[in-house]
Amino acid sequence: MNLRHTLFIFVISFCSVVPLHGQIDKIENLKDDDSKRIRFGYYLGLNAIGAKMEYKPTYVSTPFRISVKPKPSFDVGLLADYRVTEFLNIRFHPGVAFVEREIKFPFSEKDPRFTKPLIERVVKSNYVRFPVGIKLNTRRIRNARPFVMGSVSYNINITSEETNSEDNTSGTFRMKRDVYAWEFAIGTDVYLPYFKFTTSVHGFFAISDEFVPDENLNSVYTRHVASMKSRGVFLRFTFE
Repeated sequence: MNLRHTLFIFVISFCSVVPLHGQIDKIENLKDDDSKRIRFGYYLGLNAIGAKMEYKPTYVSTPFRISVKPKPSFDVGLLADYRVTEFLNIRFHPGVAFVEREIKFPFSEKDPRFTKPLIERVVKSNYVRFPVGIKLNTRRIRNARPFVMGSVSYNINITSEETNSEDNTSGTFRMKRDVYAWEFAIGTDVYLPYFKFTTSVHGFFAISDEFVPDENLNSVYTRHVASMKSRGVFLRFTFE
C-alpha cells in the first residue's frame, strides 16, 4: 500500500488550491452568513483508499502478505450544518464514495494452481456513507476561516460480495457490508460573493474488520489474514 505517497500528493493539491483564494478582497463577503443556524450544501471530491492488513502468526521464512494499493477515485455528497456557537458546528455529510483498490496475492504464475486473474485484481467498492462530525472553527480572517473536524461514520459497501458463495478460488474478493470508521479533516472556508467554497483533506480510518475469509478455512488466499481495515484520504470541494 502506498498511502503515504497518495497523502503527500493530496496535501500538495490542497495547498495549491487554497492560495487561489489568497486574493481575498478587503470587503468581507457574506457578512451575515455565519449567523445562520442551519446551512445546506453539497460536495465533490477525490479519494484514495487502501487498507491496513493484519496477519495471523506464521512460522515461515517468507511471511504471507497481500499488497493493497489505492487507485484514485471520486465521491459526491450532501451536507447539513447546524451552528451551535460561533466556533462549533455539528455537520452531517452523507455521500457515496466510489473506491478502487489493486489487490495482489503473494503467489507466482509459475505455480499451476494460480493464474494472473487470481493473483492480481482490481476490487471496486461503492460505499454509501453516513458521517456525523464536530467542526471547530477559528475566528474569521476577512474572507477565510480555517477549521478542523472529527467525525464518526457508518458506511455501507453495497458491492461487498459478503454473501456471494464464490470466493477467492474463483476470483471473487469478498468484504463485509457494514463498515464503521472515524475521520479527521482540516480545511478552510472561503467566503465568495455569492456562496461559501471549502477545500478540505479528510483522513479515513475504519475501526471494524472488513475481511471475509474463504469458505474453506484452509484456503491459501485467506487462512493467514487476521483482519482488513480501510485507510485512506479524501480531497473534498464543498459548496454552500
